[in-house]
Amino acid sequence: MKKKRLEEGELHKIAVLGSLLFICLLATYYSHFILKIEIIFTHLFYVPIILAGLWWSRKGIMVAVFLALLLLVSHALSPLGTFTWTDVARASMFMVVGTVVALLNEKRHILEDKLRAYSKTLEQKVGERTKELRESEERYKGIFETVPASIILSDMHGQIVDINPYPITLIAKGKTPREDFIGKNIVTNPTIVNAGLSETYKRVLEGEPFDQKDMYFPILPTGTDGYFNVKGVPLLKNGEVIGAIIMHEDITERKRMDEQIKASLKEKEELLKEIHHRVKNNLQIISSLLDLSSMRSSNAAVDLFTDARAKIHTMALIHSQLYRSDRFDQIDMENHIRELTDFLSQIYASRLITPVIESSSVYLSITQAIPCALVLNELISNAYKHAFREGQKGTVKISMQRSAEDTIFMRVKDDGIGIPEEVDIYKTESLGLKLVRNLVQKQLKGEIEVKRDNGTEFIIEFKHIRETCLK
Repeated sequence: MKKKRLEEGELHKIAVLGSLLFICLLATYYSHFILKIEIIFTHLFYVPIILAGLWWSRKGIMVAVFLALLLLVSHALSPLGTFTWTDVARASMFMVVGTVVALLNEKRHILEDKLRAYSKTLEQKVGERTKELRESEERYKGIFETVPASIILSDMHGQIVDINPYPITLIAKGKTPREDFIGKNIVTNPTIVNAGLSETYKRVLEGEPFDQKDMYFPILPTGTDGYFNVKGVPLLKNGEVIGAIIMHEDITERKRMDEQIKASLKEKEELLKEIHHRVKNNLQIISSLLDLSSMRSSNAAVDLFTDARAKIHTMALIHSQLYRSDRFDQIDMENHIRELTDFLSQIYASRLITPVIESSSVYLSITQAIPCALVLNELISNAYKHAFREGQKGTVKISMQRSAEDTIFMRVKDDGIGIPEEVDIYKTESLGLKLVRNLVQKQLKGEIEVKRDNGTEFIIEFKHIRETCLK
C-alpha cells in the first residue's frame, strides 16, 4: 500500500513537471518565432528547475540542462538571427540554480536521515532510561512500603508529603488511610510524633541532623511502650532546606531480647563463679588431706606430698582468682605469682631465700594460666629446694612480660650454685623438669632456654592466645 502511494506521488510530480516544461516550451516558441521579439520570459523556467531539484536532487539537474539548451537552440533557430551572451548567462544561471538547489536538497536529505537516526537513538535511550527510572521507582516503592521502620517525608514547613505503612500501623493500628496523614504537621501534631521530640524535629527542619539511639517511648498511640532509634535528616537543595526525612526504627523486641541475654549471661556468670569457688574449695580440701598425710609419713614421702600439695594449691589459686574476678578470660598473672611465692615461702620457710617479683601487666586465659602456673610452681619450688646449699642465703627473681608481638616471656632466675652442665632440659629424666618441658611444649606451644651464669635462669617463651569468654 505504501509502495503504491509512493508510485502515485512520483507520477503526480512527473505530470506537474511535464506541464511546466510544456508551458516553458510554448512561451519560448511564441516569443522567438511568433512575436520575433526578445522579452524576459525565462523567469518562468526557474519554477520547474527548482521543483526538479527539490524532488529528485541531482537527477533534477537534467531539467536545468534541458531548459538551458532549449533557450540557446531556440534563439539560434529563431528569425531573430542574433546570438547574445545574455542567453549564455541565463542558461548558465539555470545550471547554477539547478545544481545549488539539487545539492542543498541532497544535503537536506542527509541531515534529515541523520536527524531521524539521532531521534530514533534518543527515543531508544529515553525509553531505556524511562524503564530504568520506572524499575528504580518500583524498587524504592517496594523498600519504602515494606521496610520495618517508620519513614516520614515532609516539606520545609513540616507538612507530611509521604508516609510508609509502618508508622500507620504503629500510630493508628492500620485503620487510618494514608491520605489522612498527608498534609499534617510532624512538629505540631501529637498523634504522629512523640510530644517530647517536637523541638528536635523543628531543629531538623532548620538544617540540624538528629540521631538518637535506644530512645524510650513510655506511651505509644497503641497503648504500649517501646524503644526506638530515631533519626532526622534535613533535605537540602543549594544549601537550603526543602524538607526532611524522619525515621523511627522499632527496636523494642531487640532491646528486650538483649536484656534477656544479659540476664542469662549474668546467671551463667554467677554459676561459673560458684563452680570455680567449689573447685577451689575441693582442691584446698585435697591439699589439706595431703598435708595431714605428710605428718604421718616418712621424710621421703613428705617431699612427694609437699610437691603434690603445691601443685594442687597452684591450681586452686587460679580458680580462686576466677571466683573473685569480674572476668573469666583474664587471670592477673602478677597477682598469681605473688600469691604463689607467698605460699611456697611458707612451705619452705626454713630456706633463707628471698623472692623478687618484677612488675608485669600480663593477663592470661585459664587455658594458658593453669599450665603457666604449674611451670612457675615447679621452677620456683626447684629453686627453693635445690638452688642453694643448706643455710645459704639467696634470691629468686620471677618476671613475666608481654612483647608488642603478643609473645610472653617468663623468667625464673636464682643466684644459687647453678644447674650442672650435664643436665639437659630436653633429655633429663627428672620428673619435675619433664613436667615443665611437657607443659611448655605441648600445652603452651612454647620454648625453653636455660642459662647458667651466676646461678640458673629459665626463660620460657610462648605466644599469647586471646579467648572470648563471659564478662
